[in-house]
Amino acid sequence: MLYVENHSNPCPRGDFACHNGFMYSTFSFAAADGTKLEGWTNNGKGPIVVISNGLGVPPEAWPRLLDPDCGYQVYSWNHRGTLGSDRPTDIEAIRVDDHVSDGLAMMDFVGIERAIFVAWSFGVNVSFEIAKREPDKVAGLLMLAGVPGGTLDAAFAPLMVPKPLRKPLANAAVKTAKTFSVPLNLFARTLPKNKQMADVLRYTGFMMPYAKSEDIVPWMKAFLEHDFWWYFHMFPAAGEHAPIDPSFVECPITVAAGGFDSLASMRDIVDYAEKIPHAEIHILHGTHFLPLEFPDEIMAMLDGLLQQTDLVGDQVTEVRESVVDLTEINGRWVHQHRTTEAS
Repeated sequence: MLYVENHSNPCPRGDFACHNGFMYSTFSFAAADGTKLEGWTNNGKGPIVVISNGLGVPPEAWPRLLDPDCGYQVYSWNHRGTLGSDRPTDIEAIRVDDHVSDGLAMMDFVGIERAIFVAWSFGVNVSFEIAKREPDKVAGLLMLAGVPGGTLDAAFAPLMVPKPLRKPLANAAVKTAKTFSVPLNLFARTLPKNKQMADVLRYTGFMMPYAKSEDIVPWMKAFLEHDFWWYFHMFPAAGEHAPIDPSFVECPITVAAGGFDSLASMRDIVDYAEKIPHAEIHILHGTHFLPLEFPDEIMAMLDGLLQQTDLVGDQVTEVRESVVDLTEINGRWVHQHRTTEAS
């Protein structure tokens, strides 16, 4: 088992520094096709967690897991062409298979043999593919606000968009956004990244007010550094990943959905989870931004998942808990999280 002591980076060329208020290390490694990618770690102790992030999502989206004292060694990588990772020579080499290969290359570089995977949004696609191809590397799965394939077909459900129209509408929106990438880049650079803007996001429906401004601001600062031409260029390839039958999953798995998620239908998420007999299903009173809205509840879910895995012997913290109500839906017990007061 690999441990990191005294905030040292196990990887050569590691850079331990302050990033938007968070202390974490970054390191470079090569993808299978030679693309130079940037990985990162929280320099923590405990069981190993690999984060399979949403497309182009920065580390700052995980405020509790970035804490080196969170009880886990956390590793991840930044997607091709984003956040310090180079674009591939073939700019179409951004399919799910490419991201799967990158995740496995990061694990090999660091020396990770087995880990719990925590995934958000598009990262759910990548995690399921890794679990299918390399099951011995996956001790458990914590899947947030995403589906294992057919990502664009799961969008816009709360807006009452019929399922056959969701993917065409999503692709049209992405194409339009890519066309306006130059003014989008300018807007992103000039937009204030402060508590006032975070509060606008919290109280306009973009995300729920349970998210804390101090968690949102670092994420904004990192995310708005994107080149949005490339960001939206990545989406169609990610959206081509076809749905896969999740019933092959044998490791412990926890699945969480936001009841007001406009980008990943809660119903679609619950539907796939119900195909895994042992899956633990959680419903949160949130949007697509569960890692920012419910970071403490996610830590409790991760602790609970850990107890079911063979990595529990590496546990270094007490199990955290959150307040839930058990509700029976379609013959399955679902964990419904009680809301907390917004601050």
